[in-house]
Amino acid sequence: MEPLPVDIFQLQRRDPAAWTALLSRLPETDDVIVTAVAAEPLHNFSFIPPGRVIADPAHNIRRYVLTLADTSDPISFIAKQTNAAEAMVYELYGRPPATAMPTCHYVHHDGDDSYVILDDVPDHFPPAVWTPRQLDEVVATLARFHAAHWGRDSRRSVDWAATEPDFPHFHDRYDDELPPRMSERVSRFGSFPGREYLSDHALRAAGRLAPLFVQAAAGLAVMRKLNGWPGVLDESQMAAVADLLDDPVPMLSPLLSLPITLLHGAPHPCHWRLTLFDEQFLIDWSEVQEGPGILDLMALIEGYPLTYKRPIEDVNAIGDPYLCLRPFPAVLEETIVDTYLLTLTAELGGRIGARAFRDALPAARCLHVVLTWFPFYATWATDLPDPYFWQHVNRLSDTELGRYRDAPTVGMRHYLAGVFERFLRAYRNL
Repeated sequence: MEPLPVDIFQLQRRDPAAWTALLSRLPETDDVIVTAVAAEPLHNFSFIPPGRVIADPAHNIRRYVLTLADTSDPISFIAKQTNAAEAMVYELYGRPPATAMPTCHYVHHDGDDSYVILDDVPDHFPPAVWTPRQLDEVVATLARFHAAHWGRDSRRSVDWAATEPDFPHFHDRYDDELPPRMSERVSRFGSFPGREYLSDHALRAAGRLAPLFVQAAAGLAVMRKLNGWPGVLDESQMAAVADLLDDPVPMLSPLLSLPITLLHGAPHPCHWRLTLFDEQFLIDWSEVQEGPGILDLMALIEGYPLTYKRPIEDVNAIGDPYLCLRPFPAVLEETIVDTYLLTLTAELGGRIGARAFRDALPAARCLHVVLTWFPFYATWATDLPDPYFWQHVNRLSDTELGRYRDAPTVGMRHYLAGVFERFLRAYRNL
């Protein structure tokens, strides 16, 4: 990406001349003049224990709206403060944009204070209104992105660093002791709840995932203290989690045998933007890493049933967005996997190893559930529900629970019941 004759601070100060210089590099806007710049914060949607959704101003993301001379139609861009990995992925693949990526117009490298300026991609079709055809297109787009970076490990050579930098591998197992930096991250948790579930062997086998394993063990301790979650998480499922935390090798080995590609890291439905022109874009590449594509696919599969609706999408809703659950029959998951593999085959021919990919699906699901939901439960440790309150909550009917603001929402409870039911089946198929 060519250097810009202005810096990020001029752009942040909404200097019209700086934004004019940025636009002058684009063939379609090389003769426009920016007369005014307005900035507005965007919002992050996040799940809050025990299951609400809130919309907070995103202090690291802003929309810049540019007024142009001799035209009444403004144009807009997204400026995001991000980490070094996301800045690098946009530097490499943002212009011309790679499959699934918004166009990037400017990158400022400064570690975790890096900035990128991107196209303001519209979200014409939020996940809650996706049709089956749109879901197929999303899956196919993800597969094409993976295909474009397929076999990154086998492509490495002496001059690799000069042509394309390494992104962190999702795992990087440590055969002996944890390296000092990772050991420090793990020891930061001190004597955490659930330490008895993790052996030194497990922490070494977990590699870069060791801090997440520590948090998952703490989450398991929280749920065992509550005696599980009636109708959602029972003892057999918690025992399966404890077994995988004690010895994660059966869960990790099938994944480590698959070809490596570039991963988004969190391609759940809320990170997709679908436009009126049948375009599909993935936003937020801050968790970009290398690993088997099945990890991205499983994040999409498990995230698909649970979504939220913004109040603007429902005239009967006010305030924060709210969770909603959509049906997720087994045949839909099979369709997603088939679409992904068929697209990979069309892009790569016979190099994908479809049988090994399907055999690794249980391992991918187990890893996703253990490292997504049990760290989530660990956050309850600072505000652990009283056992009597917990019993009261779990005796409420769905109607009563829906009116009880401080209780888990009905959608979250039913969603997680499905998550752990699928998890237990996957565990038994390892």
